[in-house]
Amino acid sequence: MDVRDGVVRRRAWGLAYAVERLAGPGVARRTARMVGMVEGVTDAGVHRVALRVSPRLAGANPGLVKISPRWAATVQVRRQGVQLELDLRDNLQAVLYYAGRYEPAVRRFLRSELRRGDLVLDVGANIGIHALAAAQRLKELGGGRVIAFEPAADSVAKLEAGVARNDVRLEVVPMALGERRELASLKADSRYDEADAGVRSLYGDGEVVQEVPVVRLDDWAREHALDRLDVVKLDIEGAEIAALTGATRTLKRLQPRALLVEDKRSESSARLHAVLDECGYRATGEVLDRNAVFRPELRG
Repeated sequence: MDVRDGVVRRRAWGLAYAVERLAGPGVARRTARMVGMVEGVTDAGVHRVALRVSPRLAGANPGLVKISPRWAATVQVRRQGVQLELDLRDNLQAVLYYAGRYEPAVRRFLRSELRRGDLVLDVGANIGIHALAAAQRLKELGGGRVIAFEPAADSVAKLEAGVARNDVRLEVVPMALGERRELASLKADSRYDEADAGVRSLYGDGEVVQEVPVVRLDDWAREHALDRLDVVKLDIEGAEIAALTGATRTLKRLQPRALLVEDKRSESSARLHAVLDECGYRATGEVLDRNAVFRPELRG
């Protein structure tokens, strides 16, 4: 869908380009941040900012003022209640910086869903945007635990720094989840900058970023005596079915009350739902920022 700017938006975003000519990219970036955070007040505005950032979608939206890659830098900010270091070459991190929010519907879901004492599993945690926010929320509620699976070494380093910076209870597991224990290649997406950590996957078509260990959740849960699991968030760029296939015993045994699973690929959606159906989970019909909510049919 071609999204276009009206006169007011075009002039507002154009201000950042005018400022860049006079004062350089740093001031332009901060100007664009102020404009973006006004636009990002609404969920539709966050989506528009994402379209402004994405190089892949630039050609599809010629009437939308883009956020220049010249403004990219590493910045420290407070977003969604947590302190973060963001690399603005990464689309995900750039959206959070400029719009002030990222996947706002997921954020609202986690804040309303979490309860004191919960154990939350975030698979594909990236730099911890949702994992850190969930850990902060549990801290506010009086206690709980977050386990974050993230295989990329640079994202793990930022995630661990975020844990220390925000003083929350969050365990980082530097592994990917799959249907078998193996060593696999984590690859970039050729449509994006290699530094764009949010689009890396085990099925990417770009350069190999690193070799990463893959483990079945069923094996990891047994080895670590996991005896509770309340909420699971799973977003791993197309590897969701493999991860769920390796987690069926754990889901049946611990019956988390909510699964939030990225479900944006029409060619694999039916198989994804079938795997979850085998575990006793049904889609609720809620889709939050392209993540479907599943709940168990029966509670033990």
